[in-house]
Amino acid sequence: MRLHTMGMVFGVALGACALVGPAYAAFPEKPIQIVVPFKPGGGSDLAARIFAKHLEKYLPVKVIITNIDGARGRMGELEVKRARPDGYELLWQHQNLHMAIATGRSNYDYSAYKPVADTVRSDNALIVGKASPYKTAGDLNAAAKAAPGTIRWGAAINGISHFAFLEYLDATGMSEETFHTIGMSGDKDRIIAMMQGNLDAAIVALSSVRPYLESGDLRLLGIMSDARVSAYPDLPTLKEQGIDAVFYFDYMTFAPKDTPDDRVKILRDAWIKTAQDPAAKKELEDGWMIPILLAGPAFDEYLAKQLKQFTGLANKYGLAKESGQ
Repeated sequence: MRLHTMGMVFGVALGACALVGPAYAAFPEKPIQIVVPFKPGGGSDLAARIFAKHLEKYLPVKVIITNIDGARGRMGELEVKRARPDGYELLWQHQNLHMAIATGRSNYDYSAYKPVADTVRSDNALIVGKASPYKTAGDLNAAAKAAPGTIRWGAAINGISHFAFLEYLDATGMSEETFHTIGMSGDKDRIIAMMQGNLDAAIVALSSVRPYLESGDLRLLGIMSDARVSAYPDLPTLKEQGIDAVFYFDYMTFAPKDTPDDRVKILRDAWIKTAQDPAAKKELEDGWMIPILLAGPAFDEYLAKQLKQFTGLANKYGLAKESGQ
């Protein structure tokens, strides 16, 4: 009888372990997927791939980059928003989250996710073609004012490159009608169009355009930075040309909203270690990107501040409200 009782207790204990075991499973125990909501080859994609390579030093699993392009970033955003909140599928996105809600393209903002960290930044570059007559931003502005609506400017309408354009207009006192704005999504598309002679000017991520600046196929008029950057000290800023237009792409990571806090902490710790990794920082800087680190309350405050900034720009320039989902 005693043996029978012990057996029952042992069996119940095993059953209890089986029930609670999955709740205490190690994390992560399978590859982590980072969704980049744009085509391969653009600034978001380049930054994600460099960061992911070094991130694997601080996680026991592979990190996979998946490109889900469409609807100016929304397809990838929705993929992660609707994903199982287990920490295995994450979003790598810039301020497009702010632009979408500010212009009515969506009915959600960053609060629909759980922020992990902001770890990579890219300067924005005002570029023209190699045969362009414009050598400075002042040359471009003078020509645009002299013949309004004739200079073709490429931007993803109501997307982040459009807001960079608005920031530029705001700093110069010009209206949107000064240029002929052509809707074109993605840095790569705008770069190719400019090299083919189908655009006259555009703002793109500096990391995206670097090879074409080095080859001489495109010309830089200025970067939208507060000051010259040590990684590329020869590149002039717009600010030093009298145009106080500062605008960065922040490549930020988000998890689905209901992801458990303990898993987000594991992810955030790995992101922080990667952001501080000397080899990761060097490779990012060599790619003309800026390693940064915002996490926790500081990141939350930054997100709120940026949303307010871009909502203000959208209201000022009367951007068309589109129905969101």
